Amino acid sequence: MARRSLVSRFVLLGVATGLTLAAAEAGFRWLGPDLRPYGPGAFYTPNGLVVPVAEIANFLSGGGFTEVRERTPPCSEGVPGLRVKQGYDRPRWDYFDAQGCILIEHNSLGFRDDEFPVHKPPGEFRAIALGDSFTWGCGVLLEHTWPQVVERHLREGGKPAQVINGGFAAGFTPARFDRWMHDHGSLLQPDLVVVGLCLNDLGNGNDVPMLGYLPARPEGHASRIVDYVAWSLDQRAARRVVKDFAAVVKAHPETWNATQNGLRGLKKVLDAKNIPLVVAVLPMLSQLDLEPYPYAGLCAMARDFCRENGILCVDLQAQFLGKDEMDLWVHPTDQHPNHVGQRLIGDAVFAFLREQGLTPK
Repeated sequence: MARRSLVSRFVLLGVATGLTLAAAEAGFRWLGPDLRPYGPGAFYTPNGLVVPVAEIANFLSGGGFTEVRERTPPCSEGVPGLRVKQGYDRPRWDYFDAQGCILIEHNSLGFRDDEFPVHKPPGEFRAIALGDSFTWGCGVLLEHTWPQVVERHLREGGKPAQVINGGFAAGFTPARFDRWMHDHGSLLQPDLVVVGLCLNDLGNGNDVPMLGYLPARPEGHASRIVDYVAWSLDQRAARRVVKDFAAVVKAHPETWNATQNGLRGLKKVLDAKNIPLVVAVLPMLSQLDLEPYPYAGLCAMARDFCRENGILCVDLQAQFLGKDEMDLWVHPTDQHPNHVGQRLIGDAVFAFLREQGLTPK
């Protein structure tokens, strides 16, 4: 009898344990994180064309989308009057609509900006923000972009100010900024030019990726709990692998050399017109909690170049290091700065301009 009672207890214990695990699994499947793979972000055109976000530079200049007629300077290389949606699979942030999209519009000159007069109105302080997708504002509303953040700061107290969003206006690398400024930008009569220098301006996307590690993928275990635990451990291990991106760029310096030449040429064009130039070094939002920060060497290379060439420079690492990277991303598949990251950039750029005496009194 005693042995039968002991067996019964073990059976009851096994049943209870099984029920508990099953309940935990069911609860985790209902309330736990969604581990389904995300689909890629895309642009959606009115005529039904779907273009991956990865093709952003070619798409925004009209490649494969629309015929861009010859335009009279000054203008951007972007498509004039562009109106498309940009969307993501299950986006986290509440500025996306019910379909997971935001509206993207270019003005009549091809800039991602409100309409503004070519000829600067009397008394207006005008700046041009040059850069790539970080400046253009991939995955955020126009109002979130860092040029708009700086513009709002400049307008505090009712001062007339315009910060033209020149993201992609001169192409997608600084190598052509000087020619564009000579032919187009100078006609807009800027009082200041700020270059948002993304770190992939020092090396191509393969050499300097926005995500510094290979993300782990769920393995599809029968148990969602086991799958999540295994994925978490793999992801943590992947994030701990630190790569020296400065060494990669130094081994393949072609992109960085072209960027340096473009920035030197831009400074020469602006110096001839007595227009100040500022370079804002924009860090990649990846592995921000690691020491050393894998992109720190690239930031130092950009700072050193600016110092040696007499260019004012603000390195924005300090605004981001130590923060949770995913809280700053547009989407898990897109590491561009979201509304929070863009505000951090804009606030820091404005603070630097004010410190340097480059804002209107």
